[in-house]
Amino acid sequence: MHARINTFSPTCQRCNEENEYEMHCLFFCNTSRQVWFASQLGLRVHELSLNVNTAIQQIMENLDEEGNTIFANTLWEIWKERNKAVLERCIFKPHAVIQRIKTIITCSQMELSLEPTNTRQLFQEQYEYNSNGWQVIIDGSWDCSMKAGAGYVVYNKGILHGVGLHFFSVHDSFQAEAVAMKEAMAYIFTDLNLPEGIKVQFFSDCLNLVTAVNQGDNTELPSWRAVQVVSHLIVQLEITKTDATVLFARREAIQQAHELASLARRQSLTYQGRPHMVL
Repeated sequence: MHARINTFSPTCQRCNEENEYEMHCLFFCNTSRQVWFASQLGLRVHELSLNVNTAIQQIMENLDEEGNTIFANTLWEIWKERNKAVLERCIFKPHAVIQRIKTIITCSQMELSLEPTNTRQLFQEQYEYNSNGWQVIIDGSWDCSMKAGAGYVVYNKGILHGVGLHFFSVHDSFQAEAVAMKEAMAYIFTDLNLPEGIKVQFFSDCLNLVTAVNQGDNTELPSWRAVQVVSHLIVQLEITKTDATVLFARREAIQQAHELASLARRQSLTYQGRPHMVL
């Protein structure tokens, strides 16, 4: 950036100790060192070559397949967090990077059956499965310590598009279900920014929530704490330009979302994007 914009400082925006170059950015900066040492690889990077290609080859030659997966994801997450620090003036948080990597690796190890055909068969018994639009299966998980997790799996035209896990804290299980739907809607309506008129189906096994959202009524909820979230869901459905519907589904139809929600709650994980797994 300094080479292109001479008024931009060449000094590392994270440590302010020396000029930033490839090896400093990815390995030698104190914030990057913290990530590598605290990662599952436990790397001490101070003895690496100053040439980035040589250094990467040096590391990968001594790792197995799983180790190389962790290494590649760690490089990518350090780069993304560095960009946020430089371009958005955010504080580089090594612990947040390590947590994201942990989530990615955990997802890659999950044996989820996400075949679109199975999902279609489960849904067909109650209503027509829409293979030409978007389907989102959602679930929330909660325990008495007030830890909660949201999980959702997103299909586009019957093909797996992405997954989401979110860790949070609420007071009851109905709240957890409502927040899970809120997170899923935020991903579909805000992050994806789908074109006007496209069909979207949200599936949940929480009948009370599905009924409240469809009727636009938040007065008969099992939890008064969820009133604000349910009101938000109702408004989102009213203002969206997509053809969105919220439908009830049996537990077995949302099993994958249930597993993700439980994982998020148990391990305090948050992740959103492409599933890092072989289908």
